[in-house]
Amino acid sequence: MLVKKGTMYKELIAQFPQPAVLVIGDLMLDVYLKGASTRLTPEAPVPVVDIETRTTVLGGGANTAINVKYLGAQVSFCSVSGQDEEGVKARTLLDVAGINSRIITCPQRSTIVKTRVTAGHQLLTRYDSGTETAIDRDTEEAFIRLLQQEFVRHDAIIIADYNKGLLTPAVVAALRTLNLQQKKFIAVDSKRLECFKSLSPSLVKPNYQEAVNLLGLPVQAHCRAQQINNMGADIATRTGAAVTAVTLDEEGAVIFDGQEPVYCCGAHPVISPNVSGAGDAYISAFTLASLAGADLAAAAELAATAAGVAISKQETAYCSWQELNASLSVNDKYITDLAQLQHISNMYKAQGKKLVFTNGCFDILHSGHVNYLGRARQLGHILMVGINTDESIRRLKGNDRPINSLHDRMEVLAALGAVNHIIPFGSEQDDTPAPLIAAIQPHIFAKGGDYTKDALPEAGLVEQLGGEVILLPLLPGRSTSMIIRRIHTTPVLKLA
Repeated sequence: MLVKKGTMYKELIAQFPQPAVLVIGDLMLDVYLKGASTRLTPEAPVPVVDIETRTTVLGGGANTAINVKYLGAQVSFCSVSGQDEEGVKARTLLDVAGINSRIITCPQRSTIVKTRVTAGHQLLTRYDSGTETAIDRDTEEAFIRLLQQEFVRHDAIIIADYNKGLLTPAVVAALRTLNLQQKKFIAVDSKRLECFKSLSPSLVKPNYQEAVNLLGLPVQAHCRAQQINNMGADIATRTGAAVTAVTLDEEGAVIFDGQEPVYCCGAHPVISPNVSGAGDAYISAFTLASLAGADLAAAAELAATAAGVAISKQETAYCSWQELNASLSVNDKYITDLAQLQHISNMYKAQGKKLVFTNGCFDILHSGHVNYLGRARQLGHILMVGINTDESIRRLKGNDRPINSLHDRMEVLAALGAVNHIIPFGSEQDDTPAPLIAAIQPHIFAKGGDYTKDALPEAGLVEQLGGEVILLPLLPGRSTSMIIRRIHTTPVLKLA
């Protein structure tokens, strides 16, 4: 579906920058302590982790604001923090991200921090700190005044409620009054959706666990979509929502228009997913797609794609509009735009994939090419192939080449399972693949064994960018030039 409707989806994404979105939610920091563990502590049978890196990113409702921002929209974020070092750090990160942060500081509260300790890719423990009780009356009144100022300035509201004390009944009542005065698109992501029924939300996004808790259903390991599919009336009654998107992990999502299930969206498979932030990316993309005029099926597909990008990253993450656009192009083997090539490459790297790049004319594809490309692909996860344009080949090999046009050469290459992407290159100023290498920054640059590293003008650039040049032996007796010579020298049989 993404391949057939990719152009339509990209037109919707192009409209993401138009609306102004207000995100209201709990402010948190996610801290990642990463290292290696090779021994147990003598105090107890637990691993000792030698911390190598410490990363601090925005979490909770702030991560929803990050997703909205990087998907291209204008965004403001309203929340409460402690008057502490962690609160300062959170506000600094919001400012760096270009988010209009309207944060009320409360001396009686501590900013919420979730700290994860990992050894390699294994999460060992998570410990939380910060105030999770309801905000006090003075802070509540100040926060309501803030919402009264910001509500009218925005086209849509996203409520990212983690039940950490910010969204009190009085705050929700104030939002209801504001929405009655000036109707907005309101999207709600919360573990307690029934608390927001009075808002008559435009969209709610429970995950499976939240949905079964809301409905009092048993948890199922399989056939979750079938279990949820008939519950539209109950969900609508309990949430008052116009649209409900129930996310079901690997089973995708079921979308309800009022009480009726209208679409079932498949999940995007991700190896070793990190689910932190998946819901933030999903509701952000669904909201922006809806504001851009997408139907529910298109909004669901874009939201699922955004969530897939986010969970492919190793930390609480966002999906940018460039990554979303690139992800929609992953199934497109042909890439002609260098900026798009760079975004796709960055997305693959964020997923931990090793990129292999090679280039050539591939004028008459033969078994030597197929063998070489297969072995190049085995060097990593993704093989990107630069292919000389017709004009470039004529400059390099003479006016009698190429035998086959660029379109035909690309079409034949695209049929090979080893090849992920094909990018034409070449100009009067530079017929080397250096611009492609600069955009991709591949882990490996593969070339045939008929070259030497010293004879490759691109080798220095590859190594300067941190890549490795690998020369692969070629099958003997296979080359385009030999095939052409054989054609020219083979006698033509004349019919009597």
